[in-house]
Amino acid sequence: MMNIRDTVLEFVLQNAIFYNGEASSGAVIGKLLGANPDLKKDVPALRKLIDDVVKKVNAMSPEEQKKMLKGKKPNMLKKEVRKREGLPEIQGAVMGNFVTRFAPSPTGPLNLGQLLRAAMLPYLYAKKYDGKFILRIEDTDPKKIEMKFFDMIKEDLKSTGIKWNKIVMESDGLDNYYIHSEKLIKEKKAYVCQCPAEEFRKAKLEKRECECRNTESMSAWRAMLKGKYSEGEVIVRFKTSMSHRNPAMRDPPMLRVSRGRHPLKGTKYKVWPLYNFACAIEDHYLGMTHVFRGKEHEHNTTIQKLFYDAFGWEAPVTINFGMVYLPGTKIHTRDMKEWIAEGKVSDWDDPKLPTVRALIKRGFHPNAFVKFAEDIGITKNDIRVGWENFEGINRKIVDPEANRYMVVMDPQCISISSAPKMSEVVEDMHPDFPERGSREMPVDLQEIWVSAEDFRHLKGKTVRLKGLGNIIMNKKAKYDGNKLIQKMPKIQWVSKPNVQVILKTPDGDRKGLGEISLRKIRTGSIIQMERIGFGRVDSIRGNDVTVYFAHK
Repeated sequence: MMNIRDTVLEFVLQNAIFYNGEASSGAVIGKLLGANPDLKKDVPALRKLIDDVVKKVNAMSPEEQKKMLKGKKPNMLKKEVRKREGLPEIQGAVMGNFVTRFAPSPTGPLNLGQLLRAAMLPYLYAKKYDGKFILRIEDTDPKKIEMKFFDMIKEDLKSTGIKWNKIVMESDGLDNYYIHSEKLIKEKKAYVCQCPAEEFRKAKLEKRECECRNTESMSAWRAMLKGKYSEGEVIVRFKTSMSHRNPAMRDPPMLRVSRGRHPLKGTKYKVWPLYNFACAIEDHYLGMTHVFRGKEHEHNTTIQKLFYDAFGWEAPVTINFGMVYLPGTKIHTRDMKEWIAEGKVSDWDDPKLPTVRALIKRGFHPNAFVKFAEDIGITKNDIRVGWENFEGINRKIVDPEANRYMVVMDPQCISISSAPKMSEVVEDMHPDFPERGSREMPVDLQEIWVSAEDFRHLKGKTVRLKGLGNIIMNKKAKYDGNKLIQKMPKIQWVSKPNVQVILKTPDGDRKGLGEISLRKIRTGSIIQMERIGFGRVDSIRGNDVTVYFAHK
């Protein structure tokens, strides 16, 4: 039977130790009742007892408190850290009335940084609040976008488990942009600026209005739509104040002339919206309740709010997030394009690149992206994380699924003498799941392959060839029994017949030999190469197996 006073004393001591020697009756009673619901029968008496014990414990020194608790319940000295599960709540979000979006520009496939926050966060929150997630393609810069990237973005999202309720192309809304532009021009809230770019830049810095600002603009606007201006000749600007303390807020641009051929619209349209105007129009008509964007876009949020106010609309809630930095991920799309053109990397899924498709190809599980995004969360602070964080998450997910196989890199051939006759050994597909079955590994004692690195480091020493037996390592090795010795080095090996393995890693290709069972694997499978790491089987052609390396 529980001694109530002893139990109270333990909880009070723990609370005092965790909070600089001063226990709190209120904190103790909450935790005590949570652990022992039966004590709710007489809360007033319990509270009185806690108050009495708190006074006595608070009169003790911190050293005395620790010594006493250590003698009673040493496990309570360790503070339990509860890790947040899932994403934190968003204040004001309403279940079933939550609409958000991801709005990428089709200038390249997605990289890990884009996916983790700009795409994954709104998607996960839309699921959390039983809302809608819209994929909106920002294709309003004809000269920078390419059709193949429309498809790549959709493939990248699908490969990580992201599903959208609706897909929208901004280019389909051009006529709507024109209607709203014309309305603002008629109301003298916008104007067509014909100043050379350098001249307007100077006026902006000097906080003075340009000559176009207060002149009639409708005829110039209609001339723009008819294609009578060249690129850079005119631009539609929204009237704010040319003396605003923030230069970005001084008559921001709305639309400009672009003569590029659009992958979907061809050359039909000559006037295209700029980022802030397009966002405001689209977010309103798509019914956005929440917009997720990087904190570097805070001034854009302010500009877009001006458009909302001008049209009498209610602006969505904006949630800003910081950047996620992983070593080697700060690579611009233009750089990757150059590397592909120069042959430095094979394509957008090359293992050297931090693109989503490269990581999927290497064997990162879709759920790993979700869990990583949840762990990082939605703070405005920039976050620096190591690849080991992402790899650790992926390892926990794929380890139970990945069957084991033996592969040796930079193989060194040895022979073994004095061993009992054997033609094969049998190994489990996965040591934790024997029900998955086993695979037979052929053995030719005159031709056993180990890694050159193991051979160099272990030459002359007794080692265990996993599943086969112990040997004294040498080119002509000697069998040394089959007794399992705990601290003996245990290494993988391959005999014949075998397969040629090409291991594609971020540091370049490596060649090796693998056990013959690799020929039976379904391509796309994630495997664990013993003592090497996890990887994805990309292709099997005859006796050649290509594996993309994920991580150890």
